[in-house]
Amino acid sequence: MAVEKSQNWLWAVVLVVGLVVAGIWWLNRGYGEVSPQTYEYSKAIYSACLTKSEEHLDKVEAMLASEEPAVLSAREKGWLESIVATARDGKWQAAAKKARRIMEDQVEY
Repeated sequence: MAVEKSQNWLWAVVLVVGLVVAGIWWLNRGYGEVSPQTYEYSKAIYSACLTKSEEHLDKVEAMLASEEPAVLSAREKGWLESIVATARDGKWQAAAKKARRIMEDQVEY
C-alpha cells in the first residue's frame, strides 16, 4: 500500500514538472517567421522604445492603423499593436525586448 502511494506521488510530481516545462516552452517559443513589413515595424518600434519617443511611437501607430490587411496578417498586426500598447503603458524596456525578439526570430542559424 505504501509503495502504491509513493508511486502515485511520483507520477504526480512527474506530471507537474512536465506541465511546467511545457508551459515554459510554450511561453518562450517566439514569434517565428514574419513578413518583411512586420520586421520593419518591429525595427521602428524598437527604435522608438530605445529613445522613449512618444512622437516616434505615434507615427508607427498611425502607420499600423492605416496598413492594408493584405500587407500584415491580423496576427502580426496584433503582436505589433500589443507591443505599442506596452510602450504606451510606460514599459519601454519590455516593449523593446518584444520588438527585438521579433527581429531575432528572423535570424537563421
